[in-house]
Amino acid sequence: MKIVALAGSPRRRGNTGLLLEAALQGVRDRGWEAELFDLNSLSIKPCQGCNSCQKRGTCIYEDDMQRLYEAFDRAGAFIISSPVYFTSVSAQLKVVIDRCQAYYWSTYGNFGLPPVARKKRPGVFLASSGRPLEKGGSFEHSLAVIETWGLALGMKIVQKVLVPDTDRMPVTEASLFLEQAYQAGSYLADWLR
Repeated sequence: MKIVALAGSPRRRGNTGLLLEAALQGVRDRGWEAELFDLNSLSIKPCQGCNSCQKRGTCIYEDDMQRLYEAFDRAGAFIISSPVYFTSVSAQLKVVIDRCQAYYWSTYGNFGLPPVARKKRPGVFLASSGRPLEKGGSFEHSLAVIETWGLALGMKIVQKVLVPDTDRMPVTEASLFLEQAYQAGSYLADWLR
């Protein structure tokens, strides 16, 4: 069983990237491996709403998303990371989520396909927002997107690390959040034992 980690930030060494690194270290320190995908470096076309996946249970596109489908199918757990942009997840992560419509239809449609959503795998969500909570640095919309995606993907968020106000105080100056991310990774690895 593998842990699949998605780096949803375009900035690998930014706040969200550092949270992800801390969580992955927690996974490694428990003797587990994670398969890391840097979404910004992948070539994934956006969903066209053609409904092919509704009819066939698969997407019409053959691109880097195929690698993610394969990883998602064999994953035992997930670590999802994204900065909050305009109260939602990054474009890099959103294009992946939208292309998982095939999972939705294979789970809730009538294709006779093995529904991946019945697996109920644990997930960790890591997010950072530049704005303070009192000025709209909200995580509720991005969290709702992730939890709804989890219904189709067969993922339930069991730990989350949500870091507000990173424009004023980056995670490098708030070690508490890096420690929380590390602990979330450790928790996820322990969950799989």
